[in-house]
Amino acid sequence: MYRLNSLQRKIIKTINGPILVIAGAGSGKTRILTHRIVHMINNIGINPSNILALTFTNKAAKEMKNRISNMMNETNFNLISLGTFHSIFSGILRKESHWLGYKSNYTIYDQKDSENVIKKILEDTNVKTSFSPKNIIKKISEYKNNFFDKLRKKKEFYYKDIKKIYKIYVKKCSNSEALDFDDILLHTNYLFFRFPKILHKYQEKFQYILIDEYQDTNLAQNIIIKNLSSKYRNVFAVGDDAQSIYAFRGANISNILNFHKDYNEAKIFRLEQNYRSTNHIVEASNKIISFNKNQLFKKIWTKNEKGDEIKIYGAFSEKEEAQYIADYILFLKKIKKFQNKDFAILYRTNSQSNILEYAMKENNIPYKIGGSISFYKRKEIQDLLAYFRIINNPKDEESLLRIIKKKINNKKTVKLLLIFSQKKNEIFSFLCTELQNRSLFYEKDYLWKVIHLTINRIIENFRLKLKDKNIYEIAQYIVKFLLKKEKKNNYNHDNFQLILDNISYYINDQKKLKKNGDISLSGFLQYFSLREGINENKEENKVSLMTIHLSKGLEFPVIFITGLEENLFPSKSSLENQLKLEEERRLFYVALTRAQKKAILTYTKYRFLWGKKIMNIPSRFIHEINEKFIEKKISISNYSYKLKTNNYEKKLIKKGIKVFHKNFGIGTIIDIQRQNEIAIIKFQQSGEKKILLKLAKLIIYS
Repeated sequence: MYRLNSLQRKIIKTINGPILVIAGAGSGKTRILTHRIVHMINNIGINPSNILALTFTNKAAKEMKNRISNMMNETNFNLISLGTFHSIFSGILRKESHWLGYKSNYTIYDQKDSENVIKKILEDTNVKTSFSPKNIIKKISEYKNNFFDKLRKKKEFYYKDIKKIYKIYVKKCSNSEALDFDDILLHTNYLFFRFPKILHKYQEKFQYILIDEYQDTNLAQNIIIKNLSSKYRNVFAVGDDAQSIYAFRGANISNILNFHKDYNEAKIFRLEQNYRSTNHIVEASNKIISFNKNQLFKKIWTKNEKGDEIKIYGAFSEKEEAQYIADYILFLKKIKKFQNKDFAILYRTNSQSNILEYAMKENNIPYKIGGSISFYKRKEIQDLLAYFRIINNPKDEESLLRIIKKKINNKKTVKLLLIFSQKKNEIFSFLCTELQNRSLFYEKDYLWKVIHLTINRIIENFRLKLKDKNIYEIAQYIVKFLLKKEKKNNYNHDNFQLILDNISYYINDQKKLKKNGDISLSGFLQYFSLREGINENKEENKVSLMTIHLSKGLEFPVIFITGLEENLFPSKSSLENQLKLEEERRLFYVALTRAQKKAILTYTKYRFLWGKKIMNIPSRFIHEINEKFIEKKISISNYSYKLKTNNYEKKLIKKGIKVFHKNFGIGTIIDIQRQNEIAIIKFQQSGEKKILLKLAKLIIYS
């Protein structure tokens, strides 16, 4: 514990009873969680199998595992139950599935699978709705995650069309022996509710429960935690209400705000020292979040240097905004020796990224997009997984249809789906029967041949041949089969090799767990389905472009927060709703606290939104920052003279000041010809140049 401060050590040594740690941004909460687990096992003697540690992302779980494994012996480490809510409780459901009447080899449907099921329901039924499949899934998710609360209040769906679709959706998932992500939590709650002895079993097992990012829990997760901890009351929750930004996913900030009511004997600790950011950034962030009414009191502080003031730039358009960011990145790289990977450009909505990408390309700045198509979503991996899933669970309709669709054209797919929709039994059983009876297809019919090939020659053949093979051998066999179709499907060899490497890693990792390891096909599918994506192990020196939501948990030396305009950030929908507006403010707080050294905020006078050119006013969040933390000097550009805020800048261009030009570097202005707005600049490396101010993009260098 030599790297911990006195308060952190006190928190770690407080073991029994409910504890809430309000951990401000950059305060070292992961260190608290990992050191506490190690202390409990190594110093207190708590049985590691009695410890449950829950996270929200696989990345967080992996980071904790890596830190803990370096501080204790392997045997104890392998006995800890540490993972995401979904991975831990999916594991419990597989063990206890017989209580709920389904098999342990169920398939887990992700968001895309669920949307596909909804699309088929809308195509096959006469249910009329104005909602998109994505929004229908969102409504179903909300209902499932609040199921027990709605049951208590005897409430159902507000929309009758969603209610009808929901009933069909549940039946289709049941026929396919599939659970979606929300089912994992819903069924866990149902298991504990219906079978008290099962709840008692896991209460005895998990006598000490630790939860990371407690502010992100939803109602279903909170009920699980309350039930599991109700006997021993040893709940250790770490979170920050100021970083609660996932209400759109069902996160309920009241869980952390009311922790002291749910556990009235709870001890409350506040981690308020920030180790990440400069003093200016910390103080500005404190000021911003102080405007929210619904919050737990804390005062974040830091011993770090004051640092640079926050820079605010008002652009004429989004094009100028993007160009300014590109210019300033080039400037900081040349003058301050920053690398590309030190920069992150954050935005409120994905639609803002196109113009930013264009500016990066035009200025030859390497970049990457956060949240772009994940490895897991690539077609070769989806095709491989479809075979994995159908071998594991032949009733998985989504995977079966994916395999069949690869072999038939759209018209025949429609014909096939129409036939399926008229059948009450499962698709796989129907097809197997049809192969015998041929009541709907003729033997010479192309569709019949495809079904025959899919069922007999591929699926059944695979299941027999691969029955006693390990996961890696199964994957190799299927990859070899798929690569025979390479010309037709245009597969990427590297993606297949990467998944084979990941399967090999998974097997080796599970073997370390000995008898607790699960190297079955269903075990791997659970592991893979619940991942956010595969780590491709590429340490890239590129500027990061991402939404603010995706930036949570990350940190960068330099942060650009773009689009700070009313109706964009804060969003239009939040302006008349206090709770939504406070969430927008928390989102801005999260964005600003990603910065270690420098923060640059940008807005535009005009922006093309909703199909038309909109005139903007700067976001209220800019005005909420105390002026003493803001730098008044901002850049000169070809549009800047049209902005009121830039009358001040024009006066700054005078003889003797230093400026930066992206092509010529640093120079000193030795003369100005105001009539023609030409500056004579002597550059350190390029010599004397005449620069036309209204076309040049100069940055004042101080």
